[in-house]
Amino acid sequence: MSSVGPVPLGVVWVMLGGLLAVAVARGLRPPLQEGQPSTGALLLDMLLLGLLGGRVGFVMLHWRDYLADPWAVLRVGDGGFLPWLALLVGIGWGLWRLQRWPALRRPVWAGTVAGVLCWAALSLGTAQLQQSRIALPALTLQSLQGQPVTLAGQGGQAVVVNLWASWCGPCRREMPIFAGAQLREPAVRFVFVNQGEGMQEVQQFLAGERLSLRNVLLDPDSLTSERLQVHAYPTTLFFDSSGRLQDLHMGELSAAGLQARLDALR
Repeated sequence: MSSVGPVPLGVVWVMLGGLLAVAVARGLRPPLQEGQPSTGALLLDMLLLGLLGGRVGFVMLHWRDYLADPWAVLRVGDGGFLPWLALLVGIGWGLWRLQRWPALRRPVWAGTVAGVLCWAALSLGTAQLQQSRIALPALTLQSLQGQPVTLAGQGGQAVVVNLWASWCGPCRREMPIFAGAQLREPAVRFVFVNQGEGMQEVQQFLAGERLSLRNVLLDPDSLTSERLQVHAYPTTLFFDSSGRLQDLHMGELSAAGLQARLDALR
């Protein structure tokens, strides 16, 4: 499970952590005074400013990748955030804002700790569950040359599995980014597993888009999606050299979002 409907689990966990933080803070808040802000409003400001700071920090860290496609800065669905910076910005804002309202410090910080612990526990728990349940399936698929290819390969090498289809708009948009990454990262085995289409359809798409990709495999029965418990395209899975799942991303990846995940595989 990587999402709740169209919403990625990472977003859901942030929302649940925020709701818990507000609930804890409200339960501990002192009687309201004239002009005093609500604890919920303070925590919401901390959350939003923290997320903004985490996004800005990520963009600055990967500024070269965004130069080629500046609009990708707005595509936050690639998961491009720095959590540690988001925490620092949110806490910094809270420290500054609470200088005027000492009576709110206890409920706001108690809510903050509860929300952060909730988010961290859910995030780590999901990652552990995915690692224990999702592995590279022992499937033999067909290459565009008609040869049988084992999806898992020979082992001992980081593997990126991209599940896609030619009718999928986000899949088509991210393909050139993957083509460039495949050239830059020879130590990583990229596997592009087409779901539900035949050889002619896939070859026509690649030729029409002028894409040069290695390891394009055909899976007309979508067995890979079934084994990996994937229900939407594009979905990209990142396995380390030991075959353990390190990340799963549902949706379109920007160049920076992809590179950040490749760096984490090293």
